[in-house]
Amino acid sequence: MNKVKVRFAPSPTGYLHAGNIRIAVLNYLFARKNGGVFVLRIDDTDPERSSRELEKLMLEDLCWIGIKWGEFFRQSERINKYISAMEHLKSTGRIYPCYETKEELALKRKTQSMSGIPPVYDRASLRLDEAQKKKLEANGLKPHWRFKLDDAKSVEWTDLVHGNISIPLNSVSDPILIKPDGSFVYTFASVVDDIDMGITHIIRGDDHITNTATQIDIFSAISGKSPEFAHVPLMSAPDGQEVSKRVGSALSICNIRETGILPEAVFNFLASLGTSNNPDPADTLDSLVEKFSFEKMSLASPKFFLEELRLLSKKILCEKSFNDVKNALQTLGLENISEIFWNAIRENINSIGEAAFWHNIFYGEINAEEKDKIFLRQMLDSLPNPFDFDAWLASLKNISGKKGRDLFHPIRIVLTGIDHGPELKKIAHIIGYERIKHRIEKSLMVLQ
Repeated sequence: MNKVKVRFAPSPTGYLHAGNIRIAVLNYLFARKNGGVFVLRIDDTDPERSSRELEKLMLEDLCWIGIKWGEFFRQSERINKYISAMEHLKSTGRIYPCYETKEELALKRKTQSMSGIPPVYDRASLRLDEAQKKKLEANGLKPHWRFKLDDAKSVEWTDLVHGNISIPLNSVSDPILIKPDGSFVYTFASVVDDIDMGITHIIRGDDHITNTATQIDIFSAISGKSPEFAHVPLMSAPDGQEVSKRVGSALSICNIRETGILPEAVFNFLASLGTSNNPDPADTLDSLVEKFSFEKMSLASPKFFLEELRLLSKKILCEKSFNDVKNALQTLGLENISEIFWNAIRENINSIGEAAFWHNIFYGEINAEEKDKIFLRQMLDSLPNPFDFDAWLASLKNISGKKGRDLFHPIRIVLTGIDHGPELKKIAHIIGYERIKHRIEKSLMVLQ
């Protein structure tokens, strides 16, 4: 049995989004579970739309989420492979030139639909003789090349997600493999690559199911053998956000990264999406690999809730130790960071970047709006040095007669300037005697 080999083949014509990163995650988990190889293949056969800058961003996104590839290819560097396969198909009579324009093809499809006929290409170009072809080419028409499907048969395969699938080839059009400009269509280049690279399993969205039927016939014409397939239901965004390659999409990976969501949260969330597994903040890559199974996958389109991803990221962040986040905190340029600081704030932040907010609360200048002058004076008079929060609270409670929210809320306002946050005792000990004294005195000064 051949070693398991999968591939992720993004096109550098836009930004990676949660939908296609999910496909990468599933391929990666399957490869890891079966001791296989994950191949990254850049589909850049369209030179006008492809960009090396976008390719670079895609590689950064994949590295950020934790995906490592064993082999790397660019389709633009494999043109000779496609030419060789094309010549083979020509020699066996499996591809043929066609001369219809886009407008003519669109009119044919419209006419067929109006007549209640499936919009399948009628193979009119096969009826042209050599003289007619030469005349068309003399008039400036360059042919596109179609693969001649074996329309007398049905393609059948056992899909790892959908089970047994059968598609009669006479229900689909002969696919275009080569454009008039001589460039190769993904449908064709992908098959040639999968054969040459020894891909054993193709895991992709179920919008490719019909496409798979034609590709299996192309596999058969070139090598006689095709990989196994797993077509996973495509995810959707229930809140109306577009799952697209546009940088403006909230679900593009570059935008998700900028929000401060953790990469392990994205990986964990997408690994579980559409399966019977629930996202668990404690999951590691090894545990996700162990849980992975196509049998757990639902056939319904999973819904992607960005808020659920944010919540998972927050839970994972909260469980991190100071050593886990120390370097990330240092990159924010924060001073006086410590384990005490981290333990105080970690339940009150959604991302590492928010640590800067609390750092400023603890160590910077704040504006408090406590207007009870008598209570402020009592706070100052009862402030012990050396500082002891419990002793201060007991003394202040006794002097003021306040308790519960009436006692704690004004203290929190004076110490932080806001009415929510970490445990007050932790805050007080981080701020310390001198800053607490200064903040009370500043509040009194404002009132006076």
